[in-house]
Amino acid sequence: MIAAIVQARMSSSRLPGKILKPLLGEAMMIRQLERIRRSQRIQSVIIATSIDASDDIVAAKCEGHGYVCYRGSLDDVLDRYYQAAKLSKADHIVRLTADCPLTDPEKIDELIQFYLEGNYDYAANNFVHTLPHGLDAEVFRFEVLEEAWKEAKLPSEREHVTPFIRGNEKRYRIGSLVSDLSVPFLRWTVDEPEDLELVQQVYSALYPRNPEFSTTEILEFLDEFPDLKIINQRFTRDAGLQKSYRQDELSERYKRTNELFKAASGVIPLGSQTFSKSKTQFPVGASPLFIERGSGSRVWDVDGNEYIDVMSSLGAINLGYNDADVLKRVKEQLEHGTIFSLAHPLEVSVAKKLIEVVPCAEMVRFGKNGSDVTTGAIRLARAYTGREHVVTCGYHGWHDWYIGTTPRNLGVPESTRQLTHALQYNDVDALKAVFFDYPNEVACVIMEPMTREEPRDGYLESVKGLCEENGALLIFDEMIMGFRHAVAGGQELFGVTPDLATYGKGIANGYPLSALVGRAEVMSLLEEIFFSFTFGGETLSLAAAEVTIEKVKEHDVPGHIRKHGEAIIAGVRELAQECEVEDIVAISGPAAWSFLDFKEVNGVSSWELLTLFLQETLARGILTRGVHTLSYAHNEDDVQHILNVYREVFPILKRAAHQKQIKSLLLSKPLQPLFKIR
Repeated sequence: MIAAIVQARMSSSRLPGKILKPLLGEAMMIRQLERIRRSQRIQSVIIATSIDASDDIVAAKCEGHGYVCYRGSLDDVLDRYYQAAKLSKADHIVRLTADCPLTDPEKIDELIQFYLEGNYDYAANNFVHTLPHGLDAEVFRFEVLEEAWKEAKLPSEREHVTPFIRGNEKRYRIGSLVSDLSVPFLRWTVDEPEDLELVQQVYSALYPRNPEFSTTEILEFLDEFPDLKIINQRFTRDAGLQKSYRQDELSERYKRTNELFKAASGVIPLGSQTFSKSKTQFPVGASPLFIERGSGSRVWDVDGNEYIDVMSSLGAINLGYNDADVLKRVKEQLEHGTIFSLAHPLEVSVAKKLIEVVPCAEMVRFGKNGSDVTTGAIRLARAYTGREHVVTCGYHGWHDWYIGTTPRNLGVPESTRQLTHALQYNDVDALKAVFFDYPNEVACVIMEPMTREEPRDGYLESVKGLCEENGALLIFDEMIMGFRHAVAGGQELFGVTPDLATYGKGIANGYPLSALVGRAEVMSLLEEIFFSFTFGGETLSLAAAEVTIEKVKEHDVPGHIRKHGEAIIAGVRELAQECEVEDIVAISGPAAWSFLDFKEVNGVSSWELLTLFLQETLARGILTRGVHTLSYAHNEDDVQHILNVYREVFPILKRAAHQKQIKSLLLSKPLQPLFKIR
């Protein structure tokens, strides 16, 4: 017995719900089934749709028209197709899809006859493209389908049913039927709005005269309307299959990563210990989510792929991975121990180094994470001033007092949230308003001295003046700027000295260490405030910091980073003009920490463009999230390689936005906006 199994689902990425779009008052899928039923060789028809709720309407439509419908996996199309074929109990299967409503039953019968007479295992009429795209058909033995179902592994093989069979020409007897027609440039499948417009016009013109209109009649009609004939010519043939082949490549590239991510998802919320390194920030399936090692400016993922890392571990690496000088000193200290029952001399020597290089530092306390010391600074400011309200500007960590100001505030008491007031950078009037609304209640202003934009003339001075006038402490959160933009960060760069400052990230070139520094009058109160860590005096991180601070100062690491950062900014602007994507991508921020900004164009969102950018740059060996956070290890060759990759990727973004190909180019779900922190 010969059965036609027709694939149908509502969740098309390019034209959702297309199979139920109307053709002269009836759903496209039903019109297609009407044409298939005219085949003289097909003895039964089954629709294979998914168990997804969006396909409930497909099942209902089939039932209403008397068609058998099998529902299976949404993502594993091969399994869904096999189970439908098994249900049919057919010996031979004809594969068709519900989005080709101009199917020619005579062409199907020709293929079946060719297949049977040649005693083939599989035969198709699209190995050589002569027919319009949309008259494609395949026929194969059930046993061959069953073997594919058991053995196929690649995404393309599971999503498109027959690639496994077509790729095993030595194993199977495969036949290629070449039509005497020669119109392969015609596109009669429906994936885009223009495709739908064409078939609707064909049905409106031909169906009333002859519901069984032929391919010849369609060709004659289109010859009369040449503009309609080419309305959809800009779309690539078999774009969905080509997309799956690209997914095959990425599946192999990130094979170990995907295995680890699956395991991690069962035991680690988000699959990562750090939000900024998690699945929320990278396209799952099209990115490396696990790094195994690093050296200099390079890292290697768990699959062995090499990258130039322009994220530098969220800014924690400022000298380079495994810097030789830092590594030597850490190994020396390792032989003596990492933690003890009493304080270690390194606590004193590193504190003295910080006091030497940081203008506001008269005393020092250490933590392990940035959030440790920013929270310590808030507690200290509240204790010193006897006030409770806090003003924030920038990102300051995960603790309740700050994160309660963001949409990620689940679990933060409302009473805590009411005490913190988040302001926009460079807005002096907003700060004045808070002091006016809460007179003698504001303990401190904690801010990043520079965010994605530089301070306007007099801004930081005005903030400091307002704090002094209102009896509040000024705290600079120097996590990003310290030991990267300048040795001491913003207070050195802009000449404004705060009461307190917090450091982390680059202070120890990636070893876990943070520091709270400030005026002795204020800091001495920490003898009464409980601010204590078992690992606050851990010696490996202190040893790393001892070397890092000296090296950053002696080798002018900020100057090196700034130089190469400026080259990237200039290069991106030149490339944006050269590739004609200035309306799509721009670059902003300071040289030591620049950002690519993606803009919505033609209904393609900035998040879709960012996801596509990451997908393509990661595949070309650049580890990024659209931010350039360089280290002392990056050199001119790295910068040139980064720009060369952008030269390849920017035209892809242009195709996505201006030719509306984003759906066919994206190989994962687009990233979603979470919360904006700067």
